[in-house]
Amino acid sequence: MTAIVNQLAFVDINVVDLDAWEGFARDILGFGTIRKGGVLDLRMDERPFRYRLRESTRDGFPILGWQAPDEAAIELLGQRLTGRGLSFSPLDVTRLRDRGAVAGLGFECRNGIRHEVVSGLKPGPAFEPGPAVSGFVTGSGGLGHVVWSIPDVAAMDELLLDVFGMDLREDIATPAGPGHFYGCNPRHHSLAVFSAPSLRLEHLMVEMGEIDDVGCAMDRAEDEGDILMQPLGRHRTDQMISFYVRSPSGFGMEVGCNGLLCGDDWEEVRDSSRKRPWGHGAAMRGHHKTRTNASSAIRKKDA
Repeated sequence: MTAIVNQLAFVDINVVDLDAWEGFARDILGFGTIRKGGVLDLRMDERPFRYRLRESTRDGFPILGWQAPDEAAIELLGQRLTGRGLSFSPLDVTRLRDRGAVAGLGFECRNGIRHEVVSGLKPGPAFEPGPAVSGFVTGSGGLGHVVWSIPDVAAMDELLLDVFGMDLREDIATPAGPGHFYGCNPRHHSLAVFSAPSLRLEHLMVEMGEIDDVGCAMDRAEDEGDILMQPLGRHRTDQMISFYVRSPSGFGMEVGCNGLLCGDDWEEVRDSSRKRPWGHGAAMRGHHKTRTNASSAIRKKDA
């Protein structure tokens, strides 16, 4: 199976409070911010944006922007989507210009998540992180990962494994059903899902360069009052050391470091015992006892 995507390259989200997001991204996370009218771009590296936020009357679900290696991969993806009965639309010139891409297509999957797959993404200007941040881990691993609760895990398996050509890195049993972790590069996962009655965005993950970056960001979050959702801890799955903070749109942002790298010899894990989890509060110590505490993953800095 030829892999179509190689990283989660960007997300595009409608948000109500652009001012709050600008302060949150700059002052808590240490992102670079560029605001033009009702659009706020958040930078983590040399890409023009990793998060694009658009001012709206309501907070929305993010569009997930996946990177493909070339236009041939985009064409192959269209064939695979058609073969699975999924309709798609090529991205028009305006949309491609907005993404800084050469080619791409967009579609909505059976769980109601909007995806775009693009190729030919161009770099932006030089990037410097905030003064209290050493940097972010992106590179070939992309911006991090996203975790959803969804009604149909089998449909997501079909899309990510059979169409996108990703790997199933972990399969976790929860009281509500399976939790699946999908990878397309050395990050343990770029997307994870947990079975639930309806679609819900659980969190997006940001990997920082050093543990001190993470600790200082948690201090800044604590100084803001009630936005800290869970304190520092380590996951059983990807071994990430991280904390969770509430974004201005209500969903979680996981901020971590030192995540697990998966090589070509990685074998799917069903009952992980690599490391004991710790921290994150009592709700995180089991196998995802609550729907809002879905696990997350990341990867180490590229060599």
